[in-house]
Amino acid sequence: MSVDIHLLNQDSFTLRSDRLLLRPPTLDDADGLFKHTSDARITTYLAWEPHSTLEMAKGLIGALIEGQKNDKGYHWMVFKGTTLIGLISLIDVRRKHRTWTINRAELSYWVGIDFQGMGFATEASKLVLDFAFKHLSFHKIVLGHVPDNPASGIVAQRLGFQMYGNEKDAFYKNQRWYNMCWYEYFN
Repeated sequence: MSVDIHLLNQDSFTLRSDRLLLRPPTLDDADGLFKHTSDARITTYLAWEPHSTLEMAKGLIGALIEGQKNDKGYHWMVFKGTTLIGLISLIDVRRKHRTWTINRAELSYWVGIDFQGMGFATEASKLVLDFAFKHLSFHKIVLGHVPDNPASGIVAQRLGFQMYGNEKDAFYKNQRWYNMCWYEYFN
């Protein structure tokens, strides 16, 4: 089963909880995003380096918007009130491979340093998981985290993900190899 994302309007991608608003990124978010993405503590385990210019944040937003148009990824800016506090995404979307139906994505999230430890990543992730299964026709969501970042693993466990494996030398960054713990969650 695949989904025609063009049938969903942008308003349908706006998600809310009592404390948070999640919505697709726009270029107007660049300043708020740059405040976080320029902090090396945020990007330690992410697939990109700290942003040194506002243009880099704009470039990231452009890539996120383009990926969503092509069913390659889905992205939400996370707001507490009017303050951008993080980003949550469904990345590495896989719908089919030859005759196989896969319909899976990887949940990826980060929250700004000043907003960590308050349950925002868990709360935002719950909203995205619900949306992913109800509106994007995913069968499974996976989540990977680096053992050096145990807080991310706690989020996975609180969400009900089940650990299914450890990957040695999953990626290379900052002159070292990092291992990953992998979790899965089924619809």
